Amino acid sequence: MTNCTGHHERGETLVGLLVGLAVGLMVLAAGAQMLTQHLRSHRQNLQDSHLQHDLRSALDWMARELRQAQYTANAWQTRSPSACDDPFCDGMEDFSIEDDWIDFSLDRNHNGLQEDNECMGFRLSDKVLMARRTCSGSGNWVALSDSASLELTALRWQLSCELRQGWLHRTVRISLSGQWPGDASHPIDLVHTVHLRNDLPASAQALYCP
Repeated sequence: MTNCTGHHERGETLVGLLVGLAVGLMVLAAGAQMLTQHLRSHRQNLQDSHLQHDLRSALDWMARELRQAQYTANAWQTRSPSACDDPFCDGMEDFSIEDDWIDFSLDRNHNGLQEDNECMGFRLSDKVLMARRTCSGSGNWVALSDSASLELTALRWQLSCELRQGWLHRTVRISLSGQWPGDASHPIDLVHTVHLRNDLPASAQALYCP
């Protein structure tokens, strides 16, 4: 009887050990799953933060350039509510918007003459942000982003015009969307409104604000 009882007690201990081990493995598996989810969420948050930073940097840079559209140092001599007689107010290269494409010019060296490097523009090409650098030819477009690290999926320009005491005041709303390459699950959309500093004569409305 003593031996049988001893064997029976050892059997219960083994069963308890196995049950405890099974419970421990279940807890460990649940903890590993929670840790994996936490790491995945942390990684996604970091990616979203980097993506938003890159998009914001691109948007802010475009806004700074666009804000100076059609600036010329001699505007006080060449522009009035009824006329615009300078090289930065006489063609579509000076300001135009079409789909995801914008063109504009500005007097970078403040001499009142439009030189070849004083035309600017932005557009998307194969999910890459492109910038125009010259007035001549096709415009000498250069890439500002890399689709291997950032895919830009949409770029939109919305122009609003308002007449103020014979002058045309313009506002451009820029919308930029992007995602990580090949990952459309977490797109980010940003919007920025730019008030153009250089008002135009009301007579230019038909050309630049149709």
